[in-house]
Amino acid sequence: MKKKWFLLITLILALSIFMLACGDKEEEPPAPGVTTDAPDETDAPDETDAPEVPAGGVFTIGALLPMTGPEAYYGNDMYQSYQMAIDEINEAGGVLGYTFEIFNEDDACDAAQAATAGSKIISAEPDIVVGGYCSGATIPALQQFYDANLVVLVSAANSTNITDLALEQTFMVNSPGTHGVQTLTKLAKSLGVTKIATIHQGDDYTKNLSDIVERDMPGDGFEIVAVEVMEKGAADVSAIVTAIRNAGAELVYWCGYHADGSNVIKQLRQGGYEGEIVCGDGSSSVDLITGSGEAGEGVYVTSPPYVELAEGGTEYVAKYEELYGQPPGGYSTLCYDTIYVIKEAIEEAGSIEYEALRLAVENIDYPGMSGRIKFAENHELAESNFMIVKIENGEFVLVEVD
Repeated sequence: MKKKWFLLITLILALSIFMLACGDKEEEPPAPGVTTDAPDETDAPDETDAPEVPAGGVFTIGALLPMTGPEAYYGNDMYQSYQMAIDEINEAGGVLGYTFEIFNEDDACDAAQAATAGSKIISAEPDIVVGGYCSGATIPALQQFYDANLVVLVSAANSTNITDLALEQTFMVNSPGTHGVQTLTKLAKSLGVTKIATIHQGDDYTKNLSDIVERDMPGDGFEIVAVEVMEKGAADVSAIVTAIRNAGAELVYWCGYHADGSNVIKQLRQGGYEGEIVCGDGSSSVDLITGSGEAGEGVYVTSPPYVELAEGGTEYVAKYEELYGQPPGGYSTLCYDTIYVIKEAIEEAGSIEYEALRLAVENIDYPGMSGRIKFAENHELAESNFMIVKIENGEFVLVEVD
């Protein structure tokens, strides 16, 4: 028994001596030229000094457009104009590592459908929203986009009812109705007329434009002798023509869209009205020319930047026609410029984060094909981009007035 205890104690002592020997083993000297000292804190790379590299990926643009209904021509043209700019940007390498991608939801220029389309856009989680043709269909979706923290660039709709909402992230790329009426005022003075009649259709865009005429033009020495309301799609407007003739109007300002505008022009002439006819920007389309025919000769339009008359317009039209097999519409350059404003805003912000992007758009100053894009405090364009065109020999020609 004692022998067993002796052996056990001997084994424990041997193991202890072995472990102590391992712990006392000297470290091997470092290889020549290698230092084992830990770096000072000042030698460590400072992560705060490293440039922020965007993650990149896809920057998604939601578009609210009338792809069906009477204004589908414009919705399709707007979408194609956006896509042309997007393709150019992507082919050039994108921006900050992002490529652009666009999808659209159809508002059909209908307020109820626009609210549904707005919800669908939000559900798809885009990075920004563009579009808006009919003001009456654009306005119902704007509060939704505000609540969803989405910056919105409205490319065509221009009722001042949009800016009256005072939404901090909504910007109007097209000139507002006030600019249109200022352009009308210059034209009316040059024509030497003083008695003005308007025709609107009761919606946010057309009534707003007529209201601005009633509010602003009397202060410039004009008399508003008639304000007529036409039901959309109405075939017979002879009662309106009679009322305008009886009022002694020297100039009629059609505040609606081209589809009904062509009919109004023809019936005004057929009904014996011989005064001046001017159409608002909603009628800035070659379809107004073809639709009104001979009656359209001599009709004026207070137009957004008409692409054929813009600097570089010939090349733009040629490229658009090559891509899509048709000429661009009246809002094409505004939509094209909208995408490039987004590109520049991302570059300025160095980010696609909401507040950084919103501030960059708010402070943008971009020389676009449609003119200078810089926003006033209320997020309307600071400078008017309207021009005056006239139908002569079946085409629009530019009219210069002082």
